[in-house]
Amino acid sequence: MKEKLSTKIRHLVRETYDAIASEFDQTRQHKWLEFDYFSDLIKKKSKVLDLGCGNGRLYDVLKEKHIDYIGIDQSSGMIETARCNHPEVQFKISDMVDLDFPDHSFDALFSIASFHHLPGKPLRKRAVKEMHRILKKDGLVILTVWNLFQWKYIINLLSSVAIFLIHFGFKTAWNDLWIKWGNSGQRRYYHAFLPRELKRLFDVKHWKIEELYFTKKGSRVNFLRSFNICLIVRKK
Repeated sequence: MKEKLSTKIRHLVRETYDAIASEFDQTRQHKWLEFDYFSDLIKKKSKVLDLGCGNGRLYDVLKEKHIDYIGIDQSSGMIETARCNHPEVQFKISDMVDLDFPDHSFDALFSIASFHHLPGKPLRKRAVKEMHRILKKDGLVILTVWNLFQWKYIINLLSSVAIFLIHFGFKTAWNDLWIKWGNSGQRRYYHAFLPRELKRLFDVKHWKIEELYFTKKGSRVNFLRSFNICLIVRKK
């Protein structure tokens, strides 16, 4: 994907989240069942960064551990919502591919249903490089993306494959999807990761993959039945 197109897509994603921020917040008042397991991985008083924090709901699960939490999102609308929900913690507008934090700043990083909005492999690699830079040694990345290889997304997938073929692969990848938000005309870009593709972004020289598994409503299931792909990696 060319840089000009990836920049345009990121701008559109940001605009969409600004537009749907209030409605999004209303649909994200309850925690994912997976969050309890994630919380068990975090030590008390850890310094934690939430990449693509949305309305800040992850903090509800982690606050009992008295962590030093910071949430970032590129959408000003989502950050405003997060600040209203949790005025006691820090939220800031920032970009996961260009983080303004010192090296070795955090014990753990979360990226819950946000990494799949990054268009193009160069941006994803850049984000992973930034994660490595700001993590302390042995720090954790806990990352989830939607599993978009579900029947309800089959039309989106077929449309993406058609666009890929029409443009001979020079525009977008075959698994780059656009999915509508509710009944609105707003659309969000997603990259439909295959498990192996996601793992390969975290090279064995710099990372140790601790777990890769698939979930549906909090239960671990096989890939074809799942709603989410969950990856837990540790910085070497």
